[in-house]
Amino acid sequence: MKNEKGPRERWGIVVWFLAAGIWPFSFIEASESKDQTNFLKEADRAYYQGDLDKSVELYERAIIENPQDAGARLSLGATYAEKGDWDRAIYHLERAAALNPKSVEIHLDLALVCAEKGDFGAAVTYAKKALSLDPKKAGAYHAMGLAYEGLGETDKAVHAYRLGIQRAPKNSDLHLTLGNLYGRQGDFRSAIKAYEKAIEADPRNISAYSNMGYAYEETGKMDKAVDYFTRATKMGPADPVAWYDLGAAYDKQGNLLKAIEHYEKGFMMNPKSYKACMSLALAYEKNRNLERAAEFYTKALSLTDDPKLREAILRQITLANSGE
Repeated sequence: MKNEKGPRERWGIVVWFLAAGIWPFSFIEASESKDQTNFLKEADRAYYQGDLDKSVELYERAIIENPQDAGARLSLGATYAEKGDWDRAIYHLERAAALNPKSVEIHLDLALVCAEKGDFGAAVTYAKKALSLDPKKAGAYHAMGLAYEGLGETDKAVHAYRLGIQRAPKNSDLHLTLGNLYGRQGDFRSAIKAYEKAIEADPRNISAYSNMGYAYEETGKMDKAVDYFTRATKMGPADPVAWYDLGAAYDKQGNLLKAIEHYEKGFMMNPKSYKACMSLALAYEKNRNLERAAEFYTKALSLTDDPKLREAILRQITLANSGE
């Protein structure tokens, strides 16, 4: 991503379907047909190796070879979605839907891609189509909830998430997304209950631990916030955001040494994080270690091209050097 929104966007409508495995599952199901061509096999291999440009080229060649292959269209649309090219993703997914109008997965993928693009009305339409094909499809309720949130219709979004949870009570991501909605509304008690359900369904859901920490922060229960941020680092020791969140919680408690320790762990994992770098600089300055503060302020300058941010950093360096 070019623009850092982090650390972890609180209560945000996140791109949950990649983490939940929606794209890869649809993709595999479509590509493993009996008459699969060499182009498709090679495209699949390129996709899983992370070479998305090559996979696009090969899927397009497969489509030229067999224009009626809905699976190839679906996989090409999924690959464009992974690249963030929503218009091309929708184009090919719509062609796949025309070739295979009874595919629940294609309509679900269309709903999700339209939601990511910001076309929430279309997302609702495609989610409803998926549900008309399979009324028990929990993922379609999830997509519908995201779309209704985008439209600002939170009551309908809550209803959709709850229906999805009724169909799939062990779906951790549904509980998580419902909790995020409650968090945005300031209903932290309900958010915490939803995150508890998310953790119960999947004890390794890092976002659920982190967002539980955010909820406890908002209610002023910093000890519990630190506890859940710590659990997030244990569940995801390689997740720089988890370490940042823990550092920020200690910072708010005034425990600068612990804050610096955890900020540094996160920054070592993601040395391009402007936010982590600035947090370290400020923490070192508050701890009166001006040499280290200056070091991280200087690093922060190299991590942003924003003239206002650069001006603010230079001003902060001047203040630190003057001992104010």
